[in-house]
Amino acid sequence: MAEMIVLSKFTEAIVSHAIQRISYLLIHEAISLITVKTDVEYLRNELLRMQSFLKTAYSEQEQDDRVRNWVAEIRNIACEIEDVVETYIVKVDSSFFHVLHLKKLREQINSIKTKIESIFKSKKNYGIELVCGDPTGRVNPTALERQRSLRRSYPDDDDEDDAISLDHSMTVLKTKLMEDKDDRLCFVSIVGTGGLGKTALAKKVYNDNDVKGLFDCCAWVFISQQFLSRDAFSEILMQVGFPQSHYPTHNEDLECMLQERRRIREILNCLEEDDIAEYIKERLKGKRYLVVLDDVWRIEDWDSLKRVFPRGKRGSKIVFTSRNKKVALYADPNSFTIEPQLLTLEESWVLLQRRAFPRDAFSEAGCPSQFEHTGKRLAMKCGGLPLAIVKLGGLLRTKKLDDEWREVEREVNLHLYRYGVEDMVALSYHDLPYYLKPCFLYLGNFPEDMEIPKRKLTQLWIAEGLVMESESSRQTMEDIAEQYLRELIDRCMIQVGKWDHTGVGVKTCRVHRLMRDFCVSKAREDKFSEVIQQHEKNITTASSSSTHQTSSRRIAIHPGCSLDRIQMHRNLRSLMWFDSSPFSFYKIMSKINFKLLRVLEFGFKRDSNTCFDVPIEIGDLIHLRYLGMRHAGKVTLSSSIGNLRNLGTINLRDNGKVVLPVEILKLTRLKHLLLPFATCFSDGSFSFATYFLSNPTQIQTLKYIRFGPSLLKNKITQSELSNLRNLGIQFVTSEEVSSFLAFPNFKLSMLQSLRMSLLSINGAFSNLQPLSECVMLSKLCLDGKISDDLSLEFLPESLTKLILRDSSLSKDPMPVLEKLPNLRYLQLHNSYNGSKMVCGAQGFPRLETLQLFSLKNVMMWRVESGTTMPKLKTLHIKDLPELSMIPEELCITNLRELKVSDI
Repeated sequence: MAEMIVLSKFTEAIVSHAIQRISYLLIHEAISLITVKTDVEYLRNELLRMQSFLKTAYSEQEQDDRVRNWVAEIRNIACEIEDVVETYIVKVDSSFFHVLHLKKLREQINSIKTKIESIFKSKKNYGIELVCGDPTGRVNPTALERQRSLRRSYPDDDDEDDAISLDHSMTVLKTKLMEDKDDRLCFVSIVGTGGLGKTALAKKVYNDNDVKGLFDCCAWVFISQQFLSRDAFSEILMQVGFPQSHYPTHNEDLECMLQERRRIREILNCLEEDDIAEYIKERLKGKRYLVVLDDVWRIEDWDSLKRVFPRGKRGSKIVFTSRNKKVALYADPNSFTIEPQLLTLEESWVLLQRRAFPRDAFSEAGCPSQFEHTGKRLAMKCGGLPLAIVKLGGLLRTKKLDDEWREVEREVNLHLYRYGVEDMVALSYHDLPYYLKPCFLYLGNFPEDMEIPKRKLTQLWIAEGLVMESESSRQTMEDIAEQYLRELIDRCMIQVGKWDHTGVGVKTCRVHRLMRDFCVSKAREDKFSEVIQQHEKNITTASSSSTHQTSSRRIAIHPGCSLDRIQMHRNLRSLMWFDSSPFSFYKIMSKINFKLLRVLEFGFKRDSNTCFDVPIEIGDLIHLRYLGMRHAGKVTLSSSIGNLRNLGTINLRDNGKVVLPVEILKLTRLKHLLLPFATCFSDGSFSFATYFLSNPTQIQTLKYIRFGPSLLKNKITQSELSNLRNLGIQFVTSEEVSSFLAFPNFKLSMLQSLRMSLLSINGAFSNLQPLSECVMLSKLCLDGKISDDLSLEFLPESLTKLILRDSSLSKDPMPVLEKLPNLRYLQLHNSYNGSKMVCGAQGFPRLETLQLFSLKNVMMWRVESGTTMPKLKTLHIKDLPELSMIPEELCITNLRELKVSDI
């Protein structure tokens, strides 16, 4: 029965999205549907009727297979209704034969009516009784079928609270890594079942300053089942030090570091795998090094890797984490093995409390007394596996009543009794609200261990129609999507990869491997999406007579795979290809009917010389909402892109150069436009002289664009940009900056992130006072000289991240910057020409990261006595050749990372 209820909740999400989509089309495609409005409204009403059935619970019965088929029929009808209506819009837009298309549509609608009548008749025949049910949709476990056994391990999430019972193992591992009694290269293996904490243990010791300080170089590499030796070699070389590389920092947000990494990756792409391997061997030779190979699955993987690891200096170590003991023993029969132990009942109970009742700034974690007896029984049922306890804690976090805990206990008891503790993943999934289920399954489309950018993920959710628009609030779809993400994080279904500059917002997220496996298998089972990945290459490398047919409307193709033997759904809605080529794109565009496509995400192989002309056929995809292309040297968009009236996101930022057609002005629903710095129009111009898009009130993200002298004369731009949140803009002259900020009706009331780049060597930012009125601004980057007459007092107090690059300030900026109450991240890069910097007592109360680069004249840096920078965690100093010493008065109580070079 549980499987049927879960399927009905998932189908409810599909039906709800179909209703929202049909309602949207009735409004925004009114002209195309004017002659069939009544018919389309009928279909919408039928969907509403089906939705009402799905929102009830089913009485217990034994005909689960028949009920499951009945619910699946509803799901198929909902998808078919969307297909029929959207196909009609495509044909009407591209043809004069409206009468023929109208006749065809009505025939299809009549066919759907017949199917709907049959569905409701079959309900009675199946003996399906509907009763008023629990609105939470709790699963009755009596008829639960065992979920597919999940095969991946559970990585860490850097949560100190989860280090329970690892103390002893951490001490043992740390002691072993710090030994230097062996002249030979030593191997340490951490082995055990998935979810035991192997990766968490390894990472906590790997990040220990005492450990890292003993090694000349360190590297951490995820191996995974989809192992490619070239990728592993490239990652190792990036970390141990590529020849002639100059990293200013390893902070993920630093633009110059990203550019350096891209430059090195471009070089690596031009090298043969053997050359990269030889570079690694040379870099490690004679050094004491530490390399962690995380999640090694096969002996063959080690055979591919071992050639790059020389004997090294005394004390060199290689650490394996694996579920397979044979891997480590094969590498070295004398390897030192650590097997983390299962949690004791007491430890399990402590961990469960911390997850179910998390600490915040005002209270300590603790379990109310009424939950204690039930909670301890639940902890015992988890069998000491940290993964199960963490997931159960996330489930219980949303349960506020004692009865709800006892209900969970009843479900867990039967669930664990029949199927084992690892099926907790399925239980957490079952408990998700219907609107989160598709969003969670969608995460399986991304490659394993990938850190998924929050903004990209939420934009894709929206484009796919997975985010339900709120009718009762002023929240944007992006706000609602971020709430979805937060709820999944709170339920411990996904983990935060990196926090953003505010310290409270999510920048990237990750899916535990165990969870991702579930997403992939469940999405395929429900025909929600199909993931073509390397360990399933039998699909694409089968015999010539073998063809794999998928009924999913979404396909994600991972590196190393192709579509040569894949027969896709004729009404494909989403295609994500993570490592392809222009030839593959042209080939697939010519063979597959893409007319109903909503998402097209294409990543080319990392090659800066790839020039890609987007074919004219792109203009036929009138339902496309998201267009993303990455890693090409040059992308030229076709003028036909102006036909894509539903396009909401264009993400071309990760390319070398982009050429835009002027027809992009027609995109009235565009919300997010992300471009590289090297962007121009097809007529050869570089500026957005007459361009701020046709509907500026829609725009939320606009970067990077070139300012033009007549930009502000366009009458469209005189309206308030009420939703603009992220802006990156380049200026050629100082006068352009002044014009941009001085325009009286140009308001940036919602702006949160701003990057302004002045390209003129002789120009300077002269009046930035209007920025003080951007009360929501939290991130600011200024590239270019700041006038000597200009005080930094214009900086708003809301700033949490500030980057000043090439500012050439003559006055010490510290007395002003240290007063910014919310500043958490500060980078000064070639921004001060003076010789003395002074930080006052009590300054920088919230600063966590300070980066000082290329301040070539600074001879003295003084910190007055007091609690200056009390929260400083990261300090990077590079290329301050005249600086003799770091101030002793600097508060280093919380300092976790110190990198100093060239002083």
